[in-house]
Amino acid sequence: MDVKNIIISRETVSENDIPVNGKKLPYKINLITLPTMNFKKIYSKDVKVALAKISKSHYDHCIFLSSNSVDIFFEMIKDEHEYMEILHGLSTMKIIAIGPKTKYTLRKHGFKSQVADHHNNNYSMTGINKFLQELDSEIKKGHQDDSLKILLPRSAQSVKSNNFINSTFENIELDQVFFYDTTEIKNASNSPVWKKLTKLSNCEGKSFLIFTSPSAVRSFFNIMYQLSPKFYDNRTEKDIIHDLRIYKVISIGPTTSRALIERDIAYLESSTHTVKGTLELVFKLP
Repeated sequence: MDVKNIIISRETVSENDIPVNGKKLPYKINLITLPTMNFKKIYSKDVKVALAKISKSHYDHCIFLSSNSVDIFFEMIKDEHEYMEILHGLSTMKIIAIGPKTKYTLRKHGFKSQVADHHNNNYSMTGINKFLQELDSEIKKGHQDDSLKILLPRSAQSVKSNNFINSTFENIELDQVFFYDTTEIKNASNSPVWKKLTKLSNCEGKSFLIFTSPSAVRSFFNIMYQLSPKFYDNRTEKDIIHDLRIYKVISIGPTTSRALIERDIAYLESSTHTVKGTLELVFKLP
């Protein structure tokens, strides 16, 4: 039986993300979940101001860009004296999720939400930008006097990832506040999973590498250089992909694709910007 080795740049994958549907596959799946990042909360003045604004019902909308951002946000507000006031303020806002997994995580925390671009299954920053542009146009058509105030909790890596929103809107006040940062995991050389990856070239079957964010792209290659500094000295990221005998690189969406383009790495982009969408694409490939 043929083998598909699927490496995905996240620590865990939900059973709901695996598109098997009880069907017997004509090949064996070897799924390697690869931790690439640590998350660090940022307790800054900007965060304190944003939380105070929430408690005073200043914002009309709050937009979450990942399930991680949701979990980190709710962990952080639990440490606040005005925790109940913040929860109440959040309950008066319209909550927007970038995609279904983020929506599911919000539901676990007790909040209903709307997926930003649910009509087109565009679960990426492209969908968020489209949502904001359409919202801005609707307010303009409605001749609304007050601007809409929106909070967007973000990773500090959004600037490096080139997905920080630089657009200005006529009728929207957008606060993009850094609630957390990401760094590549330390001591990867001691990780059994990463050791397994370095031996991937010896495995039978075709190997597919899925990247789920621009930060994961950066972290993956930084860790690879740390794992084998002598071997990869003066070699490019493209060389690393070749040495690992990766058959296809898969990108979850446009911003991740840009990070791969910068490194001259050929890729396929999932049409549905979710983990499940990337796996569905791999499952369809020969």
